[in-house]
Amino acid sequence: MLKTDKRFGKITFSTLLIITIVAVIITDCFNLINIAGHKLGTTYLSTFLNYSSIILFVVIALKAKNKHTIPTSIQLLFKFWLFWMLFNIVRATFIAEDYWDWKFLLLSALSFSLITLIFYVGNNLFYVKRIIQFVLKYVFLYGFILIPLALVTHEELYSRIMIPISFFIVLAPYLKLKWKVLIGIVATTSILIFVGFRMNIIKTVFSLILLLLFYFRAFISFKLLEIGRVFLFTLPLLLFAMAIFGEYNLFNELDKNNETTVSFNSQREENLMADTRTFLYVEVLATLHKSGNWLIGESPSKGYNSVYFYNSGGAMKGTRYRTEVNILNILLYHGIIGIILYFLLLYRVSYIAITKSNNMLAKMLGLFIAFRWTLSFIEEYTQYDLNFYFFWLIMGLLSSSTFRNMTDTEVRNYLTIK
Repeated sequence: MLKTDKRFGKITFSTLLIITIVAVIITDCFNLINIAGHKLGTTYLSTFLNYSSIILFVVIALKAKNKHTIPTSIQLLFKFWLFWMLFNIVRATFIAEDYWDWKFLLLSALSFSLITLIFYVGNNLFYVKRIIQFVLKYVFLYGFILIPLALVTHEELYSRIMIPISFFIVLAPYLKLKWKVLIGIVATTSILIFVGFRMNIIKTVFSLILLLLFYFRAFISFKLLEIGRVFLFTLPLLLFAMAIFGEYNLFNELDKNNETTVSFNSQREENLMADTRTFLYVEVLATLHKSGNWLIGESPSKGYNSVYFYNSGGAMKGTRYRTEVNILNILLYHGIIGIILYFLLLYRVSYIAITKSNNMLAKMLGLFIAFRWTLSFIEEYTQYDLNFYFFWLIMGLLSSSTFRNMTDTEVRNYLTIK
């Protein structure tokens, strides 16, 4: 059932993949500590770690022997998506004008574009299991030592490193009791350590809802799952249309709720429903309206004109190279064509996960992918990190007919981790 491991010299690919996870954790910690104001001067080290990992992903993609297990429609959509990103990367090299354009393109945009190749890692069930084992046994179990570092540097650090926890919550019914307990502790700790990390709370709550679906699966019809999937894909598009044409802004409405204000210390309070997104939409859409590059985007070497962030928030003299909202970044870099390709790929993968699978885990993860589309209109900060590492890993896993053909008993045996 599992694909055999391959070797890169004397080291197996699965071992190298574990090293890539460690590399992502290190670079994530560096980035967050730098953001907190503790300048470490680790840019070159982070870049080396990222690109070393990407080389491995490229090699695995080129050597993948299990592409026949991926439906033709998904193979085509994924290749179109990959081609469009690479096309815009190449286009960006002709558009880049100054130091900051080139810095963002080479140190950020290229790496978070090519992390997509983890899709092919997800097609290999052997690699997926090795990654799951490592995260459970080492990242989650020993990750608590990051808490003191988070308390003295960046308050989100621990929660950001534990970001794959929402995926593992969905896996929980198939794991041994000790791993279920560990997942529960990590999930609870990642929320309590910093309540202001709103997306972490939202993802965790949704994963818990998926758990309810598992335990009440005997009473839930396939049609209900499909309705839920379509709803998750439709909702953000409907709300976006209402904000543009109907003058109804959900973010503004939520901002009026003062009951969700929490106090972090005696000098700082924050409303968890505060509207921190509307102005981002306004600025990105205004930039595209001015340039007229709606169809193909500004390219990954160009940012958007920001009044709110002039020389702060990553902006340089009014130009900010990315927002906190993934769908806006896709629109900015790849235009409407990019959004359509991204939508079609996620829609198709989630569809086959629910309609063409023999196990409940695939169906739950299909809804999980649909929910990530919804979240992309709210946050999903576009960068090379564990969040997107596991996103593309799940996309690849769900695209594997070998995984989808497994029964729940076979999935439980597959995920037996001592």
